[in-house]
Amino acid sequence: MEEQPLNEVIADTYKAPYSHGHLKQIVQGFLDSGRTNANLSKRDRRYFDGDQISAEMKATLAKRGQPPHPNNKIAPAINGLFGLVDAASSDPEAFPRTPQSQDAADVATKTLRYLAERANWQTTRRKSSENFLIEGTCAAILEFAGDHITASRIRWEDLIYDPLSREHDFEDAKFMGLGKMVEATDVEAMFPEAYAALGSPKNGDAAAFFDEDNKQKWWCSPKRDRLRVVDLYYEIAGDWHRAIFCDAGMLWAGESVYHDDYGQTICPITAASFETRPDGTRYGPIRNMVPLQDSVNARSSRLLHLVNHRQMQQTDLYAPAANKDIARREGGKADGVIPFGYSPIQAPDLAQGQMLILQQSMADLDRMAPTPAVLGRSGGAGESGRARQILQQAGNTEISRGFSRFEDFELTIYRKMWLIAKEHLDQPTAIRIADDPRAVEFLTINEPVMGPVQQPVIDPATGQPAVDPMTGQPIMRAGMGIVGMKNRLAELDLDIILSTTPDTISLQHEISTQILEYASATKTPISSPEFLLILEMSQLPNKRETIDRIKRLAAEQQQQGGEQQAAAAQMQMENAKTDIEAKQAKTAKDAAHASKAVAEAQRTELETQALVAMHLATQPQPQPQPQQPQPGY
Repeated sequence: MEEQPLNEVIADTYKAPYSHGHLKQIVQGFLDSGRTNANLSKRDRRYFDGDQISAEMKATLAKRGQPPHPNNKIAPAINGLFGLVDAASSDPEAFPRTPQSQDAADVATKTLRYLAERANWQTTRRKSSENFLIEGTCAAILEFAGDHITASRIRWEDLIYDPLSREHDFEDAKFMGLGKMVEATDVEAMFPEAYAALGSPKNGDAAAFFDEDNKQKWWCSPKRDRLRVVDLYYEIAGDWHRAIFCDAGMLWAGESVYHDDYGQTICPITAASFETRPDGTRYGPIRNMVPLQDSVNARSSRLLHLVNHRQMQQTDLYAPAANKDIARREGGKADGVIPFGYSPIQAPDLAQGQMLILQQSMADLDRMAPTPAVLGRSGGAGESGRARQILQQAGNTEISRGFSRFEDFELTIYRKMWLIAKEHLDQPTAIRIADDPRAVEFLTINEPVMGPVQQPVIDPATGQPAVDPMTGQPIMRAGMGIVGMKNRLAELDLDIILSTTPDTISLQHEISTQILEYASATKTPISSPEFLLILEMSQLPNKRETIDRIKRLAAEQQQQGGEQQAAAAQMQMENAKTDIEAKQAKTAKDAAHASKAVAEAQRTELETQALVAMHLATQPQPQPQPQQPQPGY
């Protein structure tokens, strides 16, 4: 119950359809009609807590000398149901109504999960499941608190509802509300004017709830400075109205500030019952366990009494009369001494009959509890995950109807949360995306989109838009402004469903092992389309997150591989360039050496020719010989 400052204006112009006296009659009618069932629900709670022997029965057993022997079979059964509810954790998921809303569905899913996490819904869910499985009815209220949505459990003893409602989800209820004991100072802080006008009442007693002898004390009792404040939503002609009042008078009244997609007001209170009878009686699974639990306790006590006491037979008619009491007293002792004239006799038929009844009652009571297959107590250690899941589903069949009603309750909570967010959460908000804890991301909803817009020029003298004297129109100039909204919740048209995550650790391990063995045998790369198709067709929990992670890692590896290939190519080009430059340098060097060798050879040849010439020049020239006459002269 939170204060809504804006509603003070609404309350001034609002005319309430029902007066304070009529609203009190509505609440009193609910208290009168539900008193019997409320007492039974209180008894169900006591049986769960182990308080199963009434004071009258204890007095009767004491007269018999029979010890009470309660054997609480209800608590383990209900605790098993608690475990199943907690294991069936779920997350909301939005689906588009048109093909153009694919991206919007993803935004809505992330936003709704953020709102549920901010509202600490999982804690409220666990608290609600306790009332659902013990008293038989759970309820929660959603309220907008300025920048977020709160989800608060309505305790069973504080819930007020239409006693003529017959549906499990209270769909046909004409009013829903809660009556809580509130400190007078808190009431004064929330409604100062109305509280002062009522004379500052300071009374109320929570112990008088559903107490027929204390009808007035439910509203006013001077034990503490507290008073019961009723926050009631009621429907008239399809419109929901809200009234907050106490015994002294009205504190606030107005229309419901929450609407659906069609503009109709809605009630922010959601409730569900485990079972409902045609007369409107609402109860949980404990109600049908109580008679069997009484039988178990009675048979256990009777068997213990038979074991501790033995019947005596008088064997001597002349035995002293005083020995009768002694025989009865000594017969109940393990080391008792039986007096003369008496002997114990066995009564196996009585004990056997009590034992048979006890066994049958315990078997019937265990039948109402989750089977060992559901709780994972049957099967061997090497049992496959699929086989264990089949056994759990088969054992969960008899209680699945009640669980489905709790799932519907949770789904309604998410859908109302989405409606409230669309209507009231209109400011830019950054939400954290927790899909991958190792890579935190943020998404902004209702994000303004900036762009060039025409803005009026403000006259500094008047503070008003300047007017062009020629046209009489405001003078406009270009500037940056908001041209649209991105991820605006009010514009998203989606369907909300629940994505349930069952407790299937063994099944997940089995499927993962089979997929990896197949990939290893066929040498299928993990990032290949074939492997991703196998994951898509499998029953692996959270397979969508696994596929997205594989794709992201493959993209990172591909990017790293491309960078490595580019670096290798660059290095290869640089090496080739270096080799070419080295070869060119070597060629130039060889050419230089060759030129030098040719030049040295030419110089050597010239020097040699010069030396030969000089040598020839220094040698004497030979003289010609005189010519001899030819013979015959």
